[in-house]
Amino acid sequence: MSTTGFWVLVSVAEVAGLTALILVGLLGGKHVKDPGYGWDGSLHTFNYHPTLMSLGFIFLFGNGAITFRVLAATGKHICRTTQKIIHFIIQASAMILAAVALVAVFKYHNEQGYQNLYSPHSWIGIAAVALFVIQLLGGFLFFLFPKFGSDSLKSSVLTLHVFCGKFLFMMMMATVLMGLAEVVIYDIVKPDTFPAGLIVANMFGFCVLLFCVCILFILLKEDYKPPKLSHKEDSIQIDLHAK
Repeated sequence: MSTTGFWVLVSVAEVAGLTALILVGLLGGKHVKDPGYGWDGSLHTFNYHPTLMSLGFIFLFGNGAITFRVLAATGKHICRTTQKIIHFIIQASAMILAAVALVAVFKYHNEQGYQNLYSPHSWIGIAAVALFVIQLLGGFLFFLFPKFGSDSLKSSVLTLHVFCGKFLFMMMMATVLMGLAEVVIYDIVKPDTFPAGLIVANMFGFCVLLFCVCILFILLKEDYKPPKLSHKEDSIQIDLHAK
């Protein structure tokens, strides 16, 4: 099987993801009630929240999820441990950005006297963050260091790890789109008008959806899965032409 389809999907995902990041940055910098970025507890602080969450829990999370497939599809022999480290660094970076985004929204709410955790977006978002932390720590402890458990236990954990990764990614997509709806309702929509910000927001939502669909398709398609390794293998190579 040719790798052409794989790389087309990856390219579409990257273009959609980068476009989404540009749009969400433009949204917060120009098209909300109080555009701009700052750390003063105003809406400028809140504007960091959607921008950093989109960068961390959509773009980086998605790219981290397909790391093994992308590295394998290059046809190069890469140490399995190196692949795991790359995967972990990307996901850890996503978590750091998300943590800053959470601090930003809580700082804004607290300084403006608003209630925290009042919407489905916030509840599902907090649940997703908590599960992501567990997923990140579990992946590190079982598969990087100190590699807890027997081979059979690790195999079971890996199955759960892979499933939870896909489930979490869908949770993040849903959370971002719900958050976008709140931004549109509270910060953009005006009676009897159709401001440019709505076009930016709607295009952002479309790009997020396209990015996530491409990533999920890559994750779910059997032909794109890297082969399983034996215990003695230290590197991995996939040749999609052989299928």
